[in-house]
Amino acid sequence: MDIYPKIIFRILKKAYIIIDVKLRIQYFGITSIIIYNTRQFSNITYILLQVILMKIKLITDSTSQIPVKFAQDKNIAFIEPLIDFEGEYRREISEIDIEDFVSKMKILDPLPQTTLASPQDALDLFEQILKEGYKEALYLFLTPELSNQIAPVKIAYKKVKDKLKAHFYATGYAGPSQAPFILYAAKLLEEGKSCEEIIKLLDKIKPIIYTIGISSGFDILFKSGKIKKSVKMSLISNLMNLKPLYESLLDKGFAGFGAGSGFGGALKKLKAAIEEKTDPELDYNIIICHTKNEKLAQKLEAAAKEIRQIHNVDVWSITPCVTNTLGYGTAMITLYPTYDSLK
Repeated sequence: MDIYPKIIFRILKKAYIIIDVKLRIQYFGITSIIIYNTRQFSNITYILLQVILMKIKLITDSTSQIPVKFAQDKNIAFIEPLIDFEGEYRREISEIDIEDFVSKMKILDPLPQTTLASPQDALDLFEQILKEGYKEALYLFLTPELSNQIAPVKIAYKKVKDKLKAHFYATGYAGPSQAPFILYAAKLLEEGKSCEEIIKLLDKIKPIIYTIGISSGFDILFKSGKIKKSVKMSLISNLMNLKPLYESLLDKGFAGFGAGSGFGGALKKLKAAIEEKTDPELDYNIIICHTKNEKLAQKLEAAAKEIRQIHNVDVWSITPCVTNTLGYGTAMITLYPTYDSLK
């Protein structure tokens, strides 16, 4: 019996009734399937169904802050920038321990240099995707205002374009502002949506994602060169205990958003910004990312819940390249509309 793969996947997802599946696979189609009655999916079977039924490989930048475990569970591939750490350039996720990097970064001066993933790195990834049996891929990439990572990826793609159909989607954002695009795309792929259908929804959420954060101090900005250090500036920031704020802007990357006197003053400004720049008619999910500052992360969550109706809350650690930019002790919050709010 021939059954259309997307329909099979939806039925199995809703029924939760698979433990043992016998498949006969012809290229990328399923010609028969036998279902044995049980209560829930096994992880292996779930991943197998993703590979066979969804047929589209999701790719993003590791700087999107998507956790490795989530990426593994959802079969998402990373393009990883490199960072000069302990005398050699290393991939920021697969070759660096985040805890180790964070513990040492306070004494690093100047801060480490970063560089793009190479065309060979991207080509290796594309070839691995082809080995896994995929014929189509969707790469959700960060704004070129912060990184031109898309350039070496497109160079590599030229060598496999006859075998792999790739879609390149510019999220317009960086860091955790990218993450909602990946979360939505993963969900829609599970539902059997096409790349065209996914991109249509991503276009809809693009103008209504908002990220704002607080740094622990100006020292990291002086180190990174984002603010030119002067005796006067250093003295004022220390005397007033200034905590700089920043936000992620569409097609512009991260930008300064003033400062507050202490974390209390910064939180007051952050609340006002969330109220002004999010929609009271929408329900939101939030992503909170921080570098060794759980207390501030909790305050960001509480602030968002005072202002908007919040459903799902994810709390993640910040990856090395973004930590290198925003500093030890930073915390930021991303608000994005729930799926039901968009209907």
